[in-house]
Amino acid sequence: MMFIVLEGIDGSGKTTQARRLGEWLSGLLGRERVLVTKEPGGWPGGDAVRRLALGGSLSSVWGEFFLFMTDRCEHVSGVVTPALEKGVCVVCDRYTPSTLAYQVLSNPSIGNEAADYMTGVSEVIGLPRPDCVCLLDIGADAARRRLEARGKLDSFDAKGRDYFERVRAGYDVLMKRSPDGWIKIDASGDENAVFGELKRGLERRLGTRLSGYAA
Repeated sequence: MMFIVLEGIDGSGKTTQARRLGEWLSGLLGRERVLVTKEPGGWPGGDAVRRLALGGSLSSVWGEFFLFMTDRCEHVSGVVTPALEKGVCVVCDRYTPSTLAYQVLSNPSIGNEAADYMTGVSEVIGLPRPDCVCLLDIGADAARRRLEARGKLDSFDAKGRDYFERVRAGYDVLMKRSPDGWIKIDASGDENAVFGELKRGLERRLGTRLSGYAA
């Protein structure tokens, strides 16, 4: 089994690259052995949670945190773990690092004790650890230009540039805590260039496992 997570700020191209990664892995391993999923909302019944989580109506950082964790528990229980147990390679668009970067590390009002608690929740409840977290790194200004071209500026309009730079910095903090489990991809180039770098990074990190998986 293999569990690969794609992370990055809004506009980094995660969803596009997750799809392309799924297609590449399907060609390598067989379509029936690859699952591409997402958070929040990647489980039956998850659409309602996704609308609430992304709708901007929650005023409490703790409410946001526990909502995302509830979604993750259901997603893992109903989708991710069953797939991994069957030997399927799972590609997930966002996972625990998103919650930590967006809801915890980007928020200066959260003290160290609360941050430590939030960070430790995933360990306590036994969520599966990704074999590799692929961080698609892009500056807030470049990400904004991409979203503007797509007509999807809601999150930037609501949160602002400084917030997304704090989220980006939060990802760097997480990567430094466990560098062996992450690869960092320059996501500022075009789609093909980014995917090429992503594929090469995964081949360097998981090449032996990918070969064994395909056998």
